[in-house]
Amino acid sequence: MNRDNYAAPCTVGRCTRPADFAQYCCSQCVNTMLRHLREIEDYATTLDVTPGRGGNTGRRSPGYGSRPPARLDVIAALDPRTVPHAIGPDDTDGDVRSILGTLTALAQWVAEECDDPRPLAAPTIATETRYLRNRILWATGQQWVDELAEDLRQLHRQVVTLAGDSARPLAPCPSCAGPLWPAGNGQVLGVRCGQCGTEFTSLDLLRIGAAMTQGVA
Repeated sequence: MNRDNYAAPCTVGRCTRPADFAQYCCSQCVNTMLRHLREIEDYATTLDVTPGRGGNTGRRSPGYGSRPPARLDVIAALDPRTVPHAIGPDDTDGDVRSILGTLTALAQWVAEECDDPRPLAAPTIATETRYLRNRILWATGQQWVDELAEDLRQLHRQVVTLAGDSARPLAPCPSCAGPLWPAGNGQVLGVRCGQCGTEFTSLDLLRIGAAMTQGVA
């Protein structure tokens, strides 16, 4: 249905708000997709394969004392070769998805739809989330934006679950009071706000730490 001349209901999930004029998605759902992409990247940096750290852990029943030396669910999520679903009769929707593999598939899908060339360099979680964020507004004019939003919602839910207790912000953002998450590649340490996207490094971190100590931040 052509929406060039009127606004209709948002098609994303159970949203009941009207879509933006001539679009298939409302501005709030756009902001939710952008937030999901930022947080997928942020939470992914907190994932730890060490058993007992993050995720939904709890006391095991008697007779189940042994466990793998690493969290297999996190390993699977961080492996780009992991397929979204198990192959065989035990296939369930609860199987772990590859974070990078899912993001790359979504980025390739969007790129094919809008004829964007794909970069020659190997994709990373950061590059794929950045590309998708830059194309979200374009995608709101496509009938399949609801499918994109649902894929991002499911991946976001998975990453948050895997992150578990580690998915806690470090501090409030001094710019907007949003959550600050760790960012960087191990060589450049910093934090990024999950709400406004502002990044803080070096001296900024010292100022934030001093403000927290004084009870200001």
